[in-house]
Amino acid sequence: MSEEAVSRREAFRADMTLVLVSFIWGAGIPISALLARSITPLWAVALRMLLSALFLIILFPGKIISAGRYDWKLSFMLAAILVCVFVSMTFGLTYSTASKQAFIGGLNVIMTPLFAWLIYRVRPSAWLFAAAGITTFGLLVMGFTPGMEFNFGDLLSFVMAIFYAVQVLGAGYCSRRVEAVRLVALHIIILALIMTVLAAAFEPLPDLASFSVKLWASLILLSLGNTILCFILQFRAQRKTSATHAAVIFSLEGLFGYIIAVASGQDPFHLQGAVGGVLIIAGMLLTELEGIIRGKLNAAKTEKADC
Repeated sequence: MSEEAVSRREAFRADMTLVLVSFIWGAGIPISALLARSITPLWAVALRMLLSALFLIILFPGKIISAGRYDWKLSFMLAAILVCVFVSMTFGLTYSTASKQAFIGGLNVIMTPLFAWLIYRVRPSAWLFAAAGITTFGLLVMGFTPGMEFNFGDLLSFVMAIFYAVQVLGAGYCSRRVEAVRLVALHIIILALIMTVLAAAFEPLPDLASFSVKLWASLILLSLGNTILCFILQFRAQRKTSATHAAVIFSLEGLFGYIIAVASGQDPFHLQGAVGGVLIIAGMLLTELEGIIRGKLNAAKTEKADC
């Protein structure tokens, strides 16, 4: 098997890994909603990250102790970006709604290829722009409601979308320079410390003794699965695929969350949501189709050159 075929196979596996990450994140939306109703927003994020940091210190002490200055530097950069994502998301929800934020935040799909073009001076293919456009339109169909008005919370959600696009690009950059598990451990520890300081500054201390078993179980599940596992999978996968691919695939998170919410009876089924979901899937499939067609064209060129 040629190196090119192996590379295509690795890229496909990476994309499917990101689909799995999107599914886990989407499945975690109802759990996150439970935390949002039970704990103040910043403390919900801070406690989740503190638990994640504790588990990472217990599981991977060697990765942390052996980290160098460069590892910490890149991890701090990634953590700072995520702080901006979480803060803009949290305060955006204070003035807006979850459905509007899901739509506006999803605009990172179209921002990511534009930022990649601006930073790396390499124009993404027309296929990727088309896929991002179709996916963004799908998010519009899913999230748009008649009479929707733009307010301050929506502006913060737009800021969140910008930082989310930067996070996808940053994850791709950092994961190629720092080993995935070490990068997850370091940037989660930094993120936990910063979010704890912010939560203590803006919100009252939570009464941990009053937390139910269900609430603690939700925090542990989000810490181990949606944080540690998903970030490790994301960073490993983004070593093999482009940030634009990743952004398009991550748009499935909202779709998976919608499907699970409908299946569990938390939200009613709407044809508008189904149509938007189909468009999102079409956008993701278009990115995969590009790789298949390019691979066949290159194989045909190679065969013709050998003749």
